[in-house]
Amino acid sequence: MDGDAERGVARKHDFGVKQQALAHMIEARDTAWLASIGGTDGLLDALHTSPAGLSREELAEDGGSLSARAEAFGTNRLVYPDPKSFFSLLLAAFKDLTIIILCVAAVVSLVLGVALPEKREEFGYLEGIAIVLVVLVVVVVQASIDYSKERKFRELNSVKDNYDVTVRRGGETVSIPADSLLVGDILKVAAGDKLAADGLLIESSKIKTNESAMTGEPIDIGKDVWMGPDDEESDPFLLSGTTISEGVGHLVVVATGTHSQWGIILSKLIEEPVDTPLQKRLDRLAWNIGKIGIVMATLTFAVSMLRWIVESSQDGEWDGTQVLKFFIDSVTIVVVAIPEGLPLAITLGLAFAQKKMMQDMNLVRRLEACETMGSATQLNADKTGTLTANRMTVVESYLGGAKLLHQADGPAARDPSVPDKSATVADAATGEPAEVGVVFSPADVAGAGTESGLSRTFRETFAVNVAVNSQANLQVKANGLVEHLGSKTECALLQLIESWGYSYAAVRVAAPPTRIWLFDSTRKRMSSTSALPGRPGVQRLHTKGAPETLVPLLSYQMGLDGRIAPFTDADRAALVLNVDRLAERGLRTLLLAYRDVDVPLDDKVFWDTAPETDLTLLGVVGIKDPIRPETLEAVRLLKGAGVNVRMVTGDNVLTASFIAREAGILDEGGVVLDGPTFRKMSQEELDAVAIKIQVLARSTPTDKLALVKQHKRMGEVVAVTGDGTNDAPALKEADVGFALGLAGTEVAKEACDIVILDDNIQSMAKAVLWGRSVFWSIRKFLQFQLVVNVVAVSLNFISACAGEELPLGPVPLLWVNMIMDSMGALALATEPPRPDLMKQKPFGRFAPLINRGMYRNIIFLSIYQLAVCLVLQFAGGSLFDITCAEDDDDCHKIIPSIIFNTFVFMQIFSEINARRITEKNIFAGIFHSYYFGTIIIITTIIQVLLMLLVGRTSVGRAIRIVTIPGSGWVASIILGALILPVGFIARLWPLAWSIGPEDGDPLAMSKLEKLLHFPVRRRKGMDLLAAEQEERDRDNAEVGPFVSAATGPLDATPAELAATDGDLNKINSLRARSQPLGGDPEAARLRLRVFVHAIAFVNVVQRGGLLPGSPAIKVVDSSDDSPSP
Repeated sequence: MDGDAERGVARKHDFGVKQQALAHMIEARDTAWLASIGGTDGLLDALHTSPAGLSREELAEDGGSLSARAEAFGTNRLVYPDPKSFFSLLLAAFKDLTIIILCVAAVVSLVLGVALPEKREEFGYLEGIAIVLVVLVVVVVQASIDYSKERKFRELNSVKDNYDVTVRRGGETVSIPADSLLVGDILKVAAGDKLAADGLLIESSKIKTNESAMTGEPIDIGKDVWMGPDDEESDPFLLSGTTISEGVGHLVVVATGTHSQWGIILSKLIEEPVDTPLQKRLDRLAWNIGKIGIVMATLTFAVSMLRWIVESSQDGEWDGTQVLKFFIDSVTIVVVAIPEGLPLAITLGLAFAQKKMMQDMNLVRRLEACETMGSATQLNADKTGTLTANRMTVVESYLGGAKLLHQADGPAARDPSVPDKSATVADAATGEPAEVGVVFSPADVAGAGTESGLSRTFRETFAVNVAVNSQANLQVKANGLVEHLGSKTECALLQLIESWGYSYAAVRVAAPPTRIWLFDSTRKRMSSTSALPGRPGVQRLHTKGAPETLVPLLSYQMGLDGRIAPFTDADRAALVLNVDRLAERGLRTLLLAYRDVDVPLDDKVFWDTAPETDLTLLGVVGIKDPIRPETLEAVRLLKGAGVNVRMVTGDNVLTASFIAREAGILDEGGVVLDGPTFRKMSQEELDAVAIKIQVLARSTPTDKLALVKQHKRMGEVVAVTGDGTNDAPALKEADVGFALGLAGTEVAKEACDIVILDDNIQSMAKAVLWGRSVFWSIRKFLQFQLVVNVVAVSLNFISACAGEELPLGPVPLLWVNMIMDSMGALALATEPPRPDLMKQKPFGRFAPLINRGMYRNIIFLSIYQLAVCLVLQFAGGSLFDITCAEDDDDCHKIIPSIIFNTFVFMQIFSEINARRITEKNIFAGIFHSYYFGTIIIITTIIQVLLMLLVGRTSVGRAIRIVTIPGSGWVASIILGALILPVGFIARLWPLAWSIGPEDGDPLAMSKLEKLLHFPVRRRKGMDLLAAEQEERDRDNAEVGPFVSAATGPLDATPAELAATDGDLNKINSLRARSQPLGGDPEAARLRLRVFVHAIAFVNVVQRGGLLPGSPAIKVVDSSDDSPSP
């Protein structure tokens, strides 16, 4: 093989390399191969590209499809492993133990029905066939749901993988979808970006990547441009799937899609959807209910067998097929009792909510966020883009010692209604009136003089500072609109100098940046350097950032005429006054300055950090970012829903307060803090003020993380928004993390639970609404299904004990099971959210699945339904005047058929009744619930057809369903409809005289429970608290300075323990009082167990009347040195 072939040179499409060679170079980090092809320049030539990107000529070919390049190197579409096939899911559904047992019993029944002549003559085999067919339908429905869930999970992955990236093409910077990247593209990367393809670095400024997704190593790895064969230190290879943790640069894409390193791994990675916390809770509940069903089924079988033995011994006829019948009936009870529909309901509800939330601009990345958001009590929201429109415009500035107002176009006219309040040296030093500043428009700038306007020197210095010290770009669309790519603040500055007649792109070409220090949330500033024309070796440092961080670093200032003068204390005071006045009007303030440095760039020690001292002031700009029109209403909705909304921003206190007040967040007397003050607060101070904070200004991502931990420590359910890479820890720590889809980095999006596609707080309000809707949908279905379970199991058990034929046979019970599991779940889980849910308070972290209102409704409805069925069972013949001969089997099946029909109609109306749990009007919004209405109609039609058509056949007689008289139909419908007034009466029953936990306080006992001496829920609630908190602690082992209150040590006297009365808030307060800033988790859990037993002991003693004041025992405070008797 010749040398060219060894280097992977290809002639196809005239590209100089093959895809396999490029993939090998990345995988092996092969700089030797790179050198053999001519280094970075040779690779660019081979790929027919350049630092300016793909050529205009290639972009113009085939309508810009770039088909030749895509054919040669592949597209950037990732391929996931195939999901499970429908057949495999069908087999998985058949592996359910109860289904297997039922199928075996049905087959045995079928065989006996065919083999025994007397059974064959009575079509005894038809029941076995019917059972198998119904089981098949149930299994197919379950497999279909699972298949749909798998498909939706894959669809979500495809959405997650498609985000916008910035590339150079034809010399212009443009934004394209990540899956449109091709080999040869010049991709721009900056801190926070997720790499969409493998690449080779061609331009770099302090680039570092986090490759933990590929290697598992969490440390950041420095990257730099490869300088040639003698360069053995630089690592220019960037891998897809990793993230940029620091710096900025450009790379040439060398491998995409399935050829990239991430694509290769992903094609072998089988990622399965996991159950959400609510799904796990429902699974546990379903199993607990199922255990009761197993006990009842066993008792039913035992009672039936006992009666069969007694009757057979008396008659002398031992019919073994009866034993099989008893067994099938019992197994059917188990199938009905186990509420498989609960996991199905949550799956349907979450899938429905996820689809609808996408329409509301919420991309749900983790399904559990749908559930948790409904319980959120705290929302820590960013300002920019979330509360505001994120369309920045420079509207006012303080340049060269004068105030300037800016307009986008046309001559500017001074607004007489707005008084000029710009401060000058005289104003700050003596209080004398200030000089009116310069008011200009673009036209004014073009002809500005040296004293009345901006000089050319000033304008050029300012324009270079803005263009060089920026990573943003402006993209002009075909319709003439300008799209902002990158930081919207930087885009506002770029548009300002463009309005002055400068091309920022041309300025960057003339003065390319040599070093870049990106904006840092701690330093709150960004700096870049460029060579100073006419002064060899001298670099100009361009700096912009928060005024309060840069004002102390100023030593000089440039006037409007371009002359440099010292920056005096009086100048400093005047500047601070003007910054405050800009901030008071809600403008974001940004200070721009520069410094000339005569130090060689190869002095790495000096240039390791930006030399931001002795700076020369250019001025301060005030940037307007208007509040979104819908923000005020969204904040009002969230507050009305019991969600405490606060603004967490990097702006100064004045700007933040103005915007928060305008957005409806800051109330009169609301607490406004800045980051430095927040960081210095003691734990006691934080406990007192954390919930009351409405604005946290000049905050860092570390402050945001600390605030989230503090709120969780206090038992709050916390939602937080974030857009930067440093926000990722807070997004992960929060119960629900929202990343901004437009302004957010890919790292933030990876860390979050929900991506807000439009960066709008209104979308968060909709997420809260959907979260609550999902939870209430599950509750509605739970109430509906438990009524069916209780009645069906109890009815068959009582009938068995009474020696009667079971009124609900296997096939009717399986049909009812399908109604409540599949149809009921689909109907109740897909109802649209009700706006009045936003008027309710949050559920809280430990809201019960079955609350007091549900227990009340279940008891009332179950008693009614069971009473109706038992009356029909034991007195139906008399009521309907039905007298049957001893050997007339069809006649004997009329009453069971009426019971079955009545039972189904009661469930249909019970489904309508379940639409509301506590509200009186169950029909509210029913005409907007299209799925619900459709399913009710379909269920009714199928039931009528089943009774009219199947009841006339031999199959009907075999499965115990026959035609019923007209009076039976009337009774079935009326008795079913009576569920509605019974449900209304149930809702009139006071909750104080019901049983079960409340939403607000799950441990509180009702008057009825106290009267009947129900066991307190105190211990159970505390165990739940401990278990869930321990699980959270395990998941968040890196929790930082704030330790969870729920597992922390407790230092309290017995009297203090008794005073808590098991109240979790009081317990947490005691625990918080003695909480250290660290500690051994195992020791903390041991202390919690001791504390739980201590509380149990104190409560037992208290109920016995043996607390302080009783002569039998004295509780001594720990501070008392005297011994207790």
